[in-house]
Amino acid sequence: MKQLSLYTATLSILWMAFAFLPQEKLGWRIDKKYSVRFSSPSVAGEFTSFRGEVQFDTNNLSGCSFVLQVDPASVNTGNAMQNGHIQHKEWLDSKSYPSIDFISTSFAKEAGAYSVLGKMTMHGVTREIAIPFTYMENKKKADIRANFSINRFDYGVGSPKDGVDSILGIQVVMPLKRN
Repeated sequence: MKQLSLYTATLSILWMAFAFLPQEKLGWRIDKKYSVRFSSPSVAGEFTSFRGEVQFDTNNLSGCSFVLQVDPASVNTGNAMQNGHIQHKEWLDSKSYPSIDFISTSFAKEAGAYSVLGKMTMHGVTREIAIPFTYMENKKKADIRANFSINRFDYGVGSPKDGVDSILGIQVVMPLKRN
């Protein structure tokens, strides 16, 4: 009987000790209400297929990560002919390059906002890019919003003679839910 009491007491002490250890926050799932838009004075549209893995904790930026993918074949400019043209080899070439990828390498917080440094791969070209973003969390939901620009020529997309601006503004709205 003494062994059973000792065993029960030991388990109780261990349970209490583990109950007060800091709990690791779980990852986030990207909600279906996301949007990934691009714009310039000469062209605008959105990508309708976006997925990824998000690990984000404001108290542990060194443990955070974003692994995000956009399907270039999901582009929608509101013009079916233009959508088809964008899929060709000189533009996004979605047959040869079926995803636009972003993989984070580090995070920082500056003046109430965040930034993520990472590698973006598009059209077979990988470049390091810093993306500023805002983050709002409310219990089991969060919202990440980013506005940044890219030069499409840095990724070998299109040519200077095609009449489309080289700089594209990118707007990402990424609602999240706890896994």
